[in-house]
Amino acid sequence: MRKIKNIVIHCTAGHAPAEAVQNYFLRPKSQNGRGWNTGGYHRIIEKDGTIKKMYDFSKITNGVSGYNSDTIHISYVGGVTEKNVNIAEDTRTTEQKKAIHICIQEAIDWCKNNGQDITNGMGVVGHRDFSKDNNSNGVIILGAY
Repeated sequence: MRKIKNIVIHCTAGHAPAEAVQNYFLRPKSQNGRGWNTGGYHRIIEKDGTIKKMYDFSKITNGVSGYNSDTIHISYVGGVTEKNVNIAEDTRTTEQKKAIHICIQEAIDWCKNNGQDITNGMGVVGHRDFSKDNNSNGVIILGAY
C-alpha cells in the first residue's frame, strides 16, 4: 500500500466537464492530448458539485510531476475566467467547495482504513505549492505538470 504524504487540490484551468478533462489526459499527443496512460486526478468535481470518481486512491495518477507516487489528486472544474483561460480566478461554486471537503475527508478515511497514520507528515495543499515563483513576483506559471 502506498504511503500518502499529500492530498493536492487542483483546478482544471478550464470549464470542460470531467469526462472531457479525462479524455484530454488520455488522448494521444498527435490528437492534441497529453498521451498519458493514466489521467491526472483521482476525483474531478463538476460545477454543480457532482464528484466524478476517476480512479481509486490506490492508483497512482499524474497530478504533480515528481510527487505522484505519494499523492492523492482532487480537482474542481474551473479556476480560470470563462472569457480568457489565461486569467486565474477563484470560480469555485458553493457546491464545489462542499464537495472538495467531502473528497478530502474521503481521502483521509481511505488512508486511515489502509493503516496510515494521517497525523504524521500528511498535508492538504494546492498544486501551486509545488510550483516555483521563478522571478519572485508572486505569480506561479500555470500548466506546469
